This record gives sequence, C-alpha cells and structure tokens, in this order.
Amino acid sequence: MLVIQGLKALRRLPILMLAGLLVMAVGGLLDVVIHLAQTAHAHDADVVSEHLAHLVGIAGMSLVLAGLVLHGARRHRRPRAARTGGLDSHAHR
Repeated sequence: MLVIQGLKALRRLPILMLAGLLVMAVGGLLDVVIHLAQTAHAHDADVVSEHLAHLVGIAGMSLVLAGLVLHGARRHRRPRAARTGGLDSHAHR
C-alpha cells in the first residue's frame, strides 16, 4: 500500500525532476559497478571512469534542482485564486 502511494506521489513530480532522479540512479549504479570492479592495483588507472560516474550523479542532482526551481516559478506565476481554490482562505467548501 505504501509503495502504491509513493508511486502516485512520484507521478506528480515535474518531468525534469523525474529525469534527474533517473540520471542520479544511473550515476549511482555506475559508481557502484566501477568501485566493485576495481582491484587494489588498478585504483589509479580508473580515475577517469570514477570521475565520470560522479559527474553523472552531479548532473542528475542539477536536473532535479532545475526541475524544482522551474516548478516553483510556474506555481508562483499562477493567480492566488487558482492556488488556494478561492480568494477567501476561510470560505466554506
């Protein structure tokens, strides 16, 4: 039941935030795979791939943040009546 509610909440997120979460997941998986594949002697050889995995994670974080800012900017532009359901916040519904 909790998983279904979580998936419903996930669908309400802006598309840019969902893309960022997907990129972060790919970056995290890539980072784990790179760290598990490294041997003790090849630690210095895979510095580029390790940095690439971290860069993918940072790009995902940036996408999530950009989606959050855009969503907030769009929500702020709507008229107050559209945000609250009416002009009077104490009105009977």
